[in-house]
Amino acid sequence: MGLPLLAGVVAGDPEAGALACLGAYVAAFTSKGGPRRQRTAGLVVAGVVNALAFWVGELATGLFPLALAVLLVLVFLAAMGEAVHGTVARLGTMPATALLAGASQGDPGPSDGTVLGAALLVLAGGLWYAAATGLLTPAPRLRSVLTAAAEPYREAGRRLGWIAAGSGRGDGDHTSAVPALRRAQQAALALHGPGGDEGLAVRVDPLLCQAALLGDLTAALAQTGPPPPPIRRQFTVATQALAAHLSHTARRLARPGQATAPPDTARALKRLVLACDAMRSRAALGQEPYAMLASAGRQRRLLDRIHTAALTAHRQAVALTGSASTRLHPAPPREIGLDAARLRAAMTLSSRTYRHALRVTAVSAAVFILVTVTGLPHGEWATLAVLRVLRPQYGTTLERAGQRITGNLIGGTCAALLIAGVKDAAVFAVLLFAIISAGFTLRPVNYAFWVVFGTPLVLLIGDIAQPGDWASALERIAMTVLGSAAALLGGYLLWPAWDHDRLAQHTTQATRAAATYLDVTLDSLTGPKAHPAAHVRCAAEETLVKARATRQHAGNEPGRDAEALVVASATLTTLASLVEDIDALTVHTTSRAMLIPGLADYRTHARAALTAPQPDGQDTHTQALADALDTMHHYLVQLHAQRLGELSTHRNDDTRTRGEVRDNEPVIGLLTDIAACIARIPHSLR
Repeated sequence: MGLPLLAGVVAGDPEAGALACLGAYVAAFTSKGGPRRQRTAGLVVAGVVNALAFWVGELATGLFPLALAVLLVLVFLAAMGEAVHGTVARLGTMPATALLAGASQGDPGPSDGTVLGAALLVLAGGLWYAAATGLLTPAPRLRSVLTAAAEPYREAGRRLGWIAAGSGRGDGDHTSAVPALRRAQQAALALHGPGGDEGLAVRVDPLLCQAALLGDLTAALAQTGPPPPPIRRQFTVATQALAAHLSHTARRLARPGQATAPPDTARALKRLVLACDAMRSRAALGQEPYAMLASAGRQRRLLDRIHTAALTAHRQAVALTGSASTRLHPAPPREIGLDAARLRAAMTLSSRTYRHALRVTAVSAAVFILVTVTGLPHGEWATLAVLRVLRPQYGTTLERAGQRITGNLIGGTCAALLIAGVKDAAVFAVLLFAIISAGFTLRPVNYAFWVVFGTPLVLLIGDIAQPGDWASALERIAMTVLGSAAALLGGYLLWPAWDHDRLAQHTTQATRAAATYLDVTLDSLTGPKAHPAAHVRCAAEETLVKARATRQHAGNEPGRDAEALVVASATLTTLASLVEDIDALTVHTTSRAMLIPGLADYRTHARAALTAPQPDGQDTHTQALADALDTMHHYLVQLHAQRLGELSTHRNDDTRTRGEVRDNEPVIGLLTDIAACIARIPHSLR
């Protein structure tokens, strides 16, 4: 993006370089990734459309009705997006941005004095960006999939580290591990289907299965609580060793060329086994309570399973890293074409997309008319602010407005200082290289970071031909504040979409999805061959993420019910714990679970306790869960007494009683935690 600008400075025509840089800039925002050929073709289309929009904007200078009409069409189409066509969604608001940039040209054009010449320079910049990304972007290789696969292993290792340190974060970080796993699974889809490599797919899929298993095992370990004092030191050392092992596997996947030996975990686990054996001996003599011994055994067995899964994953990772440079040929994404029926269905006032399209078009028109009639300098920045700030949800609009105003104040002030202090266009070009690199690197992190760097980027591009005009920077900041305020007002007055009105609905949906996931998982306990369906689990996780996003946006809206927000927050936190407990329960499926008394009653009432329409019915089912748990806990007490009696003669034998304690006690513990979560969810949000 910076090369055309530098070329213009070297050639003695910085204004021409700035126009080409502008073409590359607006094209860059239309890049949505994908296979190289389709992405490059899309960028070429974007470069041509943006140049045409810029040309129309220059032609419409002084022809206010024409400029307004074209702007409204471009803004409306951008807001409708995929309802019109996939290409329209990919272009977004960049054609409207190019139109406003062309209309803001105060003189006939660049150095050759022709309007067409300016548009051609914008076109050249867009085509340059398309060609450069096509040539410089590396071909997709297996390395990118392995890098994504490294993330869930890194998250599992990080969580084990927190568990070893006794940090509370280890007991509630499942929400970051799940998205990492989903991203890895999405990246691996390139290996399946047309253009994929099934040979690699059958090697990568087991690696992701191990990552999913490790996520559930660490969740189960977190639910066991702190280790008993007699094994605390050995437990901590073993957990830290496993955390280091998983982190090593993640590094091996992310950087295949750096092969180092994994840390030794067997020695630490052996010491933990010896500590548990010593506890068993003391329990046989009545010196340790058997419940503490059972807890230590449960944690040791989970660490053993984590150790086995970690070793398997490391072997799989080593086998795959040798193929990291294998080139992939992902199939192009399905292009969304024009569908008249879909468009007609979307263009109704009951459609949120259509209401937002009308809203953003009306506000953009009002701001464009205002700045044009009043002759405010750099008025196009106000309209641009509307396009960038106004979102379908008011809470998101308010958040965007704050980020954009803050970013513009910081970035614009820095740009004004640079413009006032730097007089050499070549120095400007060098600064732009650094600003472009920082801005596009930080853009995915937070929109505010992008505004901080993007504002001086646009200001310096616009002022490179006339360095020293720092007052323009302040005028553009003022226009950004005006446009952001107009976006907030328009979002409030015109068909506002309030997230706090949908919060109860989304929370109820998350509760019902969790109830379905619980029901399927309980069914798998009594029939171990029927493992919980992956799509049921994904639905529970996705609805929970959606409800949490709604809660976050609702907290920024005016007129919100503070008490309802507090209740919803507590409910969503409880649902997150519930889903995590269910995830942990999936790793404890065993045929011995059918021996647990009261399990059938628990399954009968668990879903109903979450979804019964009447509070009285919910209370009845919740009490039935408590009764079933009482039966289970009495069964555990009897098992502990029987096993304690066996220790003197069958200390190391795998007796039937020992097997039931080993397999069923963690299940009953998780069922107890699940029932506690159900009881904490308010009746109104079930």
